[in-house]
Amino acid sequence: MAGSRRPPARAKARGYDRARAESYWGEERRRLKDEFKIVLSAGEPDHVNAAYHLWETMTLVRALAPRRGQRLLDVACGLGRVSAPLALSGATVVGVDNAFLMARAARAKTVRAAKLERVKVKAAYVQGFSGALPFADGAFDAVLCLGLLEHLPAWLQGATLAECLRVVRKKGAVYLVLNNNRSLLLTAGSDNRHRKARQLPNGYYCGLVDRELLVHGIARRGAKVEVLGSNAHYSVLRHALHGRPLPRGASRGAARAFGAAIERDLADAAQGEFGATCADHYFYRITRR
Repeated sequence: MAGSRRPPARAKARGYDRARAESYWGEERRRLKDEFKIVLSAGEPDHVNAAYHLWETMTLVRALAPRRGQRLLDVACGLGRVSAPLALSGATVVGVDNAFLMARAARAKTVRAAKLERVKVKAAYVQGFSGALPFADGAFDAVLCLGLLEHLPAWLQGATLAECLRVVRKKGAVYLVLNNNRSLLLTAGSDNRHRKARQLPNGYYCGLVDRELLVHGIARRGAKVEVLGSNAHYSVLRHALHGRPLPRGASRGAARAFGAAIERDLADAAQGEFGATCADHYFYRITRR
């Protein structure tokens, strides 16, 4: 971890205040205690967040095949949900987060996991701004940017993607998860009343990403863009049950149903128009040529 003191707050830039965002994610959000509620969805039951985590991490691991010697960067690493397990694979992992307390917690999680598994890991965590990553050109074999861009304004989404591509080596890949602005379910807006595409007074920002515009722009600049999957089966079930209290004793059945939905999403990566109109998220691999 670089540094032992919290750095001074940065000035506001183009309607987005980094310091307020840091306070929200590093302090307010962490009061929820549960890791998935902190970094995934605060308003969903445990089994819903666990199912999403399974879809995202399984899609990533299948495509990335983490192994010893790989140099991986996790942008917006949060509490180490993804970076800590990757470090156990033998890969050299660096996590960066705008919130200093998040990066510090991710480091502690990785240390605990290494002790539990009795393995040595190569991992480091730093505070940094996704629009100006503090790393050299081509420093990493792969860069992970999972679910970050929906929490950034459009100008910063573009800057973040450009930085991810700058720090990945030629023939290396950026693994990118975007929410889906074509989804009829997400655009209904009934599951997150704070998804307003502007920063709220407490520092929270959430909006729908224009995923097609983003990835088409990347492709035009010469990168290879591949869809690794989308999560339409999970999403249909999530929206159908959202806000409806389950009968007593039904949580296990709901967890099994979400597990089955994720199995179908993982088996059916090419979801076509079903994915385009119903999936909450798309998972991309962007290879730098």
